[in-house]
Amino acid sequence: MLSFADAWRRRQRPERVLNQAYAGWLKTEPPASAWRASVAALKRPPRISVVMPVHDPNPVWLRDAIASVRGQIYPNWELVIADDASADPAIAVCLAECDADSRMHVTRLPQQGGISVATNAALALADGDYVAFLDHDDRLAPHALAAAACAFVENPKLDLVFSDEDQLVNGRRANPYFKPGWNVDLFQSQNLVCHLAVYRRTLVTQLGGMRGDVAGAQDYDLALSVVDHVGPHRVRHVPLVLYHWRQSATSFSARDADACRAAARRALSRHLVGHATIAEDAAHLPWPAVRFNLPQPAPSVSLITAAPGPAAAHAYDPALVECVPDAARASGEVLVFLSARLRAADPGWLGELVAHASRPEIGAAGALLLGADGRRVHTGYVLHPKHVVQSVAPRSDEADPGYRGQFALARSVAAVSGDCLAIRREALTTAGGLTAAAGDFAAVDLCLRLAERGLRTLWTPHAHLRYAAVPRAPSAGAAWMRQRWASVLAADPYLNPNLRVVRGRLWLAKAS
Repeated sequence: MLSFADAWRRRQRPERVLNQAYAGWLKTEPPASAWRASVAALKRPPRISVVMPVHDPNPVWLRDAIASVRGQIYPNWELVIADDASADPAIAVCLAECDADSRMHVTRLPQQGGISVATNAALALADGDYVAFLDHDDRLAPHALAAAACAFVENPKLDLVFSDEDQLVNGRRANPYFKPGWNVDLFQSQNLVCHLAVYRRTLVTQLGGMRGDVAGAQDYDLALSVVDHVGPHRVRHVPLVLYHWRQSATSFSARDADACRAAARRALSRHLVGHATIAEDAAHLPWPAVRFNLPQPAPSVSLITAAPGPAAAHAYDPALVECVPDAARASGEVLVFLSARLRAADPGWLGELVAHASRPEIGAAGALLLGADGRRVHTGYVLHPKHVVQSVAPRSDEADPGYRGQFALARSVAAVSGDCLAIRREALTTAGGLTAAAGDFAAVDLCLRLAERGLRTLWTPHAHLRYAAVPRAPSAGAAWMRQRWASVLAADPYLNPNLRVVRGRLWLAKAS
């Protein structure tokens, strides 16, 4: 039986708290009509094809989905529907109603082929510059296509734009997912793109559309393929709730959750082949456990710590590890700065950090730091203009996955604690080393300089260390950091602008 304290903590978990406040947040959401001026100012508005595969949905929900397209503020769209041999005659009646609108096109498959086949059939008829995907029982926000079109016009090099989303529960909007800015590392464990996703149509066609061997995760597979093909810099996240995902016990994702998770693992395995192992994580469903491989041969490591011994316990090859008191004496290919106040909580922590720090696109890697009581103390930093950084770690236990898995999945962050930071020697040298003027924030300053050079900072929950005593909050160097990084601290790239951090917890901000 749960203790009262454990039961209270579960009631306070981020998703529950944010969902309870969401109805109030919706009252601050700007009206969709505010986008009319932006649309009118577009000199060459691109054509967007909305693709919808259909197979025996609730006719009321199907009409609602179609109506959400017809109600778009943005005028230059077409809706292409592929009916995957629906058996319900009411569906044929619904789709026949589309014939009255020249912007809507319906094709009917002679036999059921599955969601990928139906989607590809609709794609074959689409002729827009970009293509958006809509499920047959979901709903677009009235300004969804307007926001996407404006993003593509603002940056014509973009190949993928995706948005925040929420769910329709008994007809009401609930369970919002306010996503971080484009987060490649989180994306490699979770379908961060999901809904709404709008792609350059010719690119989707070039890549072959949806693949049938990953039914249930075909949208994730497509997003992975696109990012593999074009790279992360041609992807943009729009921090607006543009898609309403209907929750129903009859949906494929609900009926066949195990099959969807297995399909997602297959898609990830194809994406990360040779780089990582992917397995089911029973403790944190629906997300997989993704563990990056150490390079071979394994790199040499310098543990930079004033107190080797229990703090430095690890399962890494001891012949490849040295312990030194400062970076000037280090000879390893990977340097790991380690506070004397930390104790190893699992033997694999060092290998996990070195595997990530060895990736050429990663600048620094940080670990999950726990208090003496086993509760989270550090899960990566969020930038703040006054405090420099804030920690999103509400003293929760390991059973709490955090908001949409943020405590359970490796992800890009703006900075990590210098109490445990792994970095390649050459990356540290290129960045100019640690800056004494940054004081307690020297590691944060380093992470920000790495970002200027195009290198990401990663936090992983799969490396655990524990404090022997409660750490003090950093303070020395704050004024220097505020002066040096004022514009950067004002907007953390990985914090959704609709969220804020209050006493270590995520809360809703006024709608942006």
